[in-house]
Amino acid sequence: MTRRQAGPLAWEWMIENFPPMSVAEKAWRGSVAQIPLDRLPSVVPLEVDCVGYDINDYLWVLRYLLARDICIQQNEAAAAVETEQRLLDEWTTKDQAVLATMAVADPVNFFLVSETRIETTFFKLLDAKTGSMVEIDILAYLYEAIREMMWRLEAFQSEDLSDVTMSGKYREMFAA
Repeated sequence: MTRRQAGPLAWEWMIENFPPMSVAEKAWRGSVAQIPLDRLPSVVPLEVDCVGYDINDYLWVLRYLLARDICIQQNEAAAAVETEQRLLDEWTTKDQAVLATMAVADPVNFFLVSETRIETTFFKLLDAKTGSMVEIDILAYLYEAIREMMWRLEAFQSEDLSDVTMSGKYREMFAA
C-alpha cells in the first residue's frame, strides 16, 4: 500500500478508535484544569461541617458544576444536561451522592452553602499556617467562581433556553 492510499485509512482508523471529545467532556477537562486537586491533602484537621459533609465532597461536586458552567457559557444546553447527569451518576460516596442531588435540585442554595463552607475552610487553613498555597489558591478561586456561576445560572434559568441561545445579550454576558 502506498503512502497516499494509507493516509485516508489511517484517519478512518483514528476516528473509529479515538472519537472526537464531546462538548461535555471538553468542559469536564476544563474544570479539572481549574481545580487540579481531587482532595485537599492538608495536614490541618478539616472537620466536617454542621450537617456532616467533608470539604472534599464539596470540591468534588463543584468540579462538575464548573464543567456545567462552562457548557452554559458556550450555550451548549445538551452538554450542560449531560454534565449534570454525570454528576448524579459518578459519585463514589454517600455524601457525594447527597451533595450532588442537592446541587441539582436547588443549585442556588447549594452554591450559598458551598460558599460558606469554602470560606470557613479557607480561613482555617490561613489561621493554621500549614495549608499549601495550592490549597489556598484553589479555595480562593472557587469562592470567586461560585458567585459568577450563581449569577450566570440565575440568568440562564430565568429565560427559556431557546430565548437564551438566540439572545445577543446573553452571549455577551456568558462571554464575561
